[in-house]
Amino acid sequence: SSMKRPSSSSDSRRLSQRAHGQSKNTTQVRRSAMINPTQVITLVIFCIASFYCGMMMGWSACSSSRPQQNVPAVTSTNQNCEEVCKKLNMNTPTEKCDTTPVPPGTSKRFSSKLSHWASGLVSVNRKDLFDKHDFGVPMSDGADKQDVLMLYNEKRAMPNDRSVSRAAEHNGDIPHTSAMEATENCDTMNVVFISNPERRTLRQCVALVGGQYQGYHVQRWQRLTGEGSKGKTNRTAPLRVTSRMTGTGGYDEFLLPKKSHLEKHQAIMKTYFNHLTKIREDLDAILKKIAVNNSVVVMTVNKGQSDLLMNFACSARARGFNLDNVIVFPTDMFSKDLAEGLGLATYYSHELMDHVPESDSKRYGDGTFGAIMLAKVICVHLVNDLGYDLLFQDVDISWYKNPLDFFHSPENSGFDVYFQDDGNRQIRFAPYSANSGLYFARSNGRSKLLFRSMMYAGDIIFASRSHQQILIQLLAEYNSLSGLKVKVLSRDDTEFPSGYHYNSRREYMKQMAKGDKKPYVFHMCWTLNREDKVAYMKQMGMWYLNDSCVGKKASSLGDINNACCSAEPVIECFYKDKASIIPCKDSPQKDKGSSSFW
Repeated sequence: SSMKRPSSSSDSRRLSQRAHGQSKNTTQVRRSAMINPTQVITLVIFCIASFYCGMMMGWSACSSSRPQQNVPAVTSTNQNCEEVCKKLNMNTPTEKCDTTPVPPGTSKRFSSKLSHWASGLVSVNRKDLFDKHDFGVPMSDGADKQDVLMLYNEKRAMPNDRSVSRAAEHNGDIPHTSAMEATENCDTMNVVFISNPERRTLRQCVALVGGQYQGYHVQRWQRLTGEGSKGKTNRTAPLRVTSRMTGTGGYDEFLLPKKSHLEKHQAIMKTYFNHLTKIREDLDAILKKIAVNNSVVVMTVNKGQSDLLMNFACSARARGFNLDNVIVFPTDMFSKDLAEGLGLATYYSHELMDHVPESDSKRYGDGTFGAIMLAKVICVHLVNDLGYDLLFQDVDISWYKNPLDFFHSPENSGFDVYFQDDGNRQIRFAPYSANSGLYFARSNGRSKLLFRSMMYAGDIIFASRSHQQILIQLLAEYNSLSGLKVKVLSRDDTEFPSGYHYNSRREYMKQMAKGDKKPYVFHMCWTLNREDKVAYMKQMGMWYLNDSCVGKKASSLGDINNACCSAEPVIECFYKDKASIIPCKDSPQKDKGSSSFW
């Protein structure tokens, strides 16, 4: 009733025209909403073309997150593919559309049962990889002619070069690339060192087990009968877990400690802890006086090897070296008096060193040798734990250049511990082959843990009669556990030669004898006993101690440096087939079947 009626016929006509116009507009809207047949056909053709192109290239060609299938080669242009990628909205902001064609008939290198942990594979030159990433282990011979296999868990870890990464993913030749490219997208890299058994007497298999809880050790399985030293390789026996120190013949070189070893070590540890506070106070007072750049040179000696200590001091001073930062840990009063008579700082604790015999070891690895090894562990641990960097060295060493200059240089500051390469590649010294008679250690939490653990492993040292193989296993363990940075100075480098070079590298020794090679130090290891050390050092012009002073008490020598030290090397021939600074052709032969050195 509130609405007004039309007042006239003109109003009625206006309303009729308005209604007619609305109806006309509605019809036009409906017509405009209808799809033009030409547009439909164009859209269908475009969709078919897009679908066909997508099938040809494979869905993963434009997205690393989609699984790839076997696909034939295509001849579509990159521009068309990129247009399809954009239509499908498959490329991410950080990835470009991949237009690299897949060879006809190729398939994924790893099946779905392996792709949960392995998606691609490339090869890298071993020397190139070692040069790019210093793993600390000595690089074995032939590295420039051998390759490393690099496995990737997913496409994102592979090289940016898509031709390489696609070849890595698919069957065919394994692509080869540089170490830089191979590792450019690796957030983590697990490194496993593998060697064939000695002389390839065993048929070796390597199982890489994906999908498991991460492991950081290698399980060793071998077909054996018997246990320990009675073990023998038997190809008819079932595979079983064994020690990593088991050789190709089945002999296990890891000797388990006996009750006597444990009791001996416990007695030493009891004395150590009972006197530790006073030992640390007294030793620290000495170290504060002699340390240079917070570094000291640490040595230990017993009566049987005291002449080697005297020769080191005499030869070093004859070549102009200052020994004020050297500290000797003598194991008896005879050695203590001689060291102090030579002007060297000493620290002697009867309680700690009472277990070491005064006599020299008759041969490498005997009981006396093992006791001296623990003495080495004790002195290094004490100095390192007090916060001092140290160079530990045996007494059978000659200096040609100050070795601390090498370790203090900026280019050699990246590792916690540096070791001379022993040269021996027996399985019990794997993977480092570190020589325990010459090494440099920076004092930090990682190195303190290492040497503290060595102290607690005395029972194993007594059982094996050597601390070298125990030290190497702990180096490997703490490199993995605590990130201890270990560097072994390769035997192929000529700055720190040793008895390995004396016995195995004649050409190098000739260069050294002629003065063409001047290393930092020479370590006369790889000898059967003390007598051989002295003979070889005299032949090489490394001996500066007068024979009249050998075996004498310090009290009977007066001024030892003047009475006992020669200004020139005491050169003497012993064996014609051993390296010498002068020809020794008239001397007898040392090793049967070997030729004259000169």
